[in-house]
Amino acid sequence: MIDLTLAGTRADIMKGALSGEYDLIVAVVGSSARNHPELAVAPIIEMAEDGTPLAAFIVPDAPAALEMLTRNDVPGFRTPESCADAIRAAFARETPRAREIRIHSIEGFAIDEREAYALCDRLDIARAPTVVLAPDKRLPSIPFSYPVVAKVLSRDIAHKSDIGGVVLNIADAQALQTAAEQIRRRVAATRMTSNADHVLVQPMEKGVGEALIGYRIDPQVGPVVIVAAGGTTTEIYKDRALRLAPVTLDVARAMIAEVKGFETMRGFRGHEKGDLDALAQAIVQFSMIGEVEPRITEAEVNPVIVRRQGAGVVAVDALMRLAAHS
Repeated sequence: MIDLTLAGTRADIMKGALSGEYDLIVAVVGSSARNHPELAVAPIIEMAEDGTPLAAFIVPDAPAALEMLTRNDVPGFRTPESCADAIRAAFARETPRAREIRIHSIEGFAIDEREAYALCDRLDIARAPTVVLAPDKRLPSIPFSYPVVAKVLSRDIAHKSDIGGVVLNIADAQALQTAAEQIRRRVAATRMTSNADHVLVQPMEKGVGEALIGYRIDPQVGPVVIVAAGGTTTEIYKDRALRLAPVTLDVARAMIAEVKGFETMRGFRGHEKGDLDALAQAIVQFSMIGEVEPRITEAEVNPVIVRRQGAGVVAVDALMRLAAHS
């Protein structure tokens, strides 16, 4: 930090202070910017052509000085908070990568949860085992222990719990049969789909936290991957991190570090630590979904159950949408 006092209004003094090998320079101009804007910011504008990243923070309010900076493509700020935010964003910016962006048709179709799990398998993402109950057939043997969860299996229904399409903590075979019948009746009553006879069953998975991993094709930048705290409240808090896809393991770890909802899984105040390394690996794998199935326009696994440290993660729900053609 160099305080130039009133000498900062002299172009030769200001230019000398701004010269040097720096990652970024912030020129802070005081009342001289209001009284003599052309003198105060002219050296800043001239030095902006030097190539070193440069920003200016003006205080007190000096509209004429800010207008001069803006006209000459020099970032100018009225508050220290906005200046600091811009600097942070500049240093966090990723180097653009050359890529082919496929523009998919808006028209497309969803696939059901069972089909989405098949793509998870191809990505080597751990997911809960499943059994599908068909209507009017004898209840099959369940190859995993109770309690289980039952869910409507339909590509037409994205949010199953909103319409009573999910029953949790089913204790035995009789309760499972009853739950499947309840789900079919509830879904039929909504008239949202004519194809909701099948019910998917999987074990109740426990962990120390939940995450969401998402992927979509942005029409301007191409494929992006998202990670957020998982569960039904994800859309409320908007606590998430986003990057261009695919990502490396280091980038996935940085994304996890940005999500405040994962603090407890980092051991906050004695909470049991979650397997965030396994979550990072799952983010890496999921970010490559477009390479496995190029027609994917949107995909989400939520929640991903994060088990205790060293025990891995497991996806227990999945939504995916494919373009009709690309």
